[in-house]
Amino acid sequence: MADLKSKKVLVVDDQKSMRGLVRFALIQMGMETVDGAESGEEAIKKLSTTRYDLIITDLHMEGISGLGLLKAVRSHPVLRGTPVIMATSETSSDTVRQAKSLNVDAFILKPVDANALQQRVKAVLKVA
Repeated sequence: MADLKSKKVLVVDDQKSMRGLVRFALIQMGMETVDGAESGEEAIKKLSTTRYDLIITDLHMEGISGLGLLKAVRSHPVLRGTPVIMATSETSSDTVRQAKSLNVDAFILKPVDANALQQRVKAVLKVA
């Protein structure tokens, strides 16, 4: 998984335990740079100084939601191509449809299953 080792990932979730779970699953895949943010606002600050290869974000957060973060990423000339995986407990809602219309790359259902997450990450990053 040499391809994954060099990838930088930003995990955005207002729940520390969820950030930890996702981070652990990514490290198990061989990724070395997994940063966390507890809000959309914090994520946007980090994205202004660090280039990430993947963003994994919760859909529902106070302040700037996952949808707001996705809108910000897709409207930014440098960041717009950054893959985004959205974690949610919803399977059908207006918010999910909005995320699809903003070209979210994938969804992962909460509670997050490590194997499912790893499969989504590999698919989105196009690695074996």
